[in-house]
Amino acid sequence: MLYAEALGKKEEGQKVIAAFDSRIEDFKGKAGDKLQQKVSVVRFMAGKTRIYLADTFTGIIFKQIGIARPVVKSKDTFAEEITKERLPEADGDMILYFTYETGDGKGSQQEKDWLNDPLWKNLNAVKNNKVHRVNDVIWNTAGGVKAANLMLDELYTIYEIKP
Repeated sequence: MLYAEALGKKEEGQKVIAAFDSRIEDFKGKAGDKLQQKVSVVRFMAGKTRIYLADTFTGIIFKQIGIARPVVKSKDTFAEEITKERLPEADGDMILYFTYETGDGKGSQQEKDWLNDPLWKNLNAVKNNKVHRVNDVIWNTAGGVKAANLMLDELYTIYEIKP
């Protein structure tokens, strides 16, 4: 809405937001009890791994949808940087992860190292085949209503729901 107002297109912006809100309601209605599955969000970067929490783009959309989240022992509301020993904190009924790659291969190497680690393989979500790689640009770096709609497209696929 901020962009729409800045461009003098408040009414058009309201229509875009209303259409997105309608899609959220559709998803919620079709997902039903699946929304009770606790979903953890993990990001791999060069030399860092984070659990993304409520005060992130993903967290805000998840809250609007009503997707349950695991409890992370952190006062930080954005993200919690973790070591491999803290991987159990990233577990949930489902794990969605994305990787920030700048082109030097370091983010991808972090992802590979962690996904091949026995601690990762011991997580319940991993053992239950409930881990999904999602797009870093859509889920984290882009923001805005277009990215939110693309995120919702991926959620329809992950939850095996027809839009």
